[in-house]
Amino acid sequence: MVSIKVILGSTRPGRFGIQPAEWIMKLSEQYGDDATFELVDLKEVNLPFLDTPVPPSTSATYQSEHQEAWGKIIGEADGFVIVTAEYNHGIPAPLKNAIDFLASEWANKPVAFVGYGADAGGIRAMEQLRQVVSWLKMHDISKFVSFPFYYQNLDNQGKYQFSDADAERANSMLQDLVFWAKELKPIRAKLG
Repeated sequence: MVSIKVILGSTRPGRFGIQPAEWIMKLSEQYGDDATFELVDLKEVNLPFLDTPVPPSTSATYQSEHQEAWGKIIGEADGFVIVTAEYNHGIPAPLKNAIDFLASEWANKPVAFVGYGADAGGIRAMEQLRQVVSWLKMHDISKFVSFPFYYQNLDNQGKYQFSDADAERANSMLQDLVFWAKELKPIRAKLG
């Protein structure tokens, strides 16, 4: 069995991201025999702005208790779904900060993206993330889920109305993610 972390990358008040993150968690229940999914909310993780004097890529030791705790969460995962907003055509600062706190813990693990925003629906942020995760030796899944103009599909209570087409795209993405998490796990063990 593999462990998948669903990382909620926005920490701002009233963020929409909690809805697609919880929706992905609900869809993940069908993988009970193959994978466990855990929601990791960066608002709760509450990392400070990057405060390591030595870059994680050049240091084999943790430099703070919060870096060690974050390293444990990411290190035990076999794959990731990153739920990202798009702010000013880019990645939310707390998400980039969380990624930059670690290096080897990310390597040789698959990652999939769920994005949301205005006209691009988070696609520009996801493309920036693809550059970052590639450098960290992660394997990004080409399938993704995007919610452009998400605020136009909220009901009177502010709940998003996920469609069957949304679920179809998400399930296809999750199938690929779980497959690659299982395939890469023994390879990571060989790499040490």
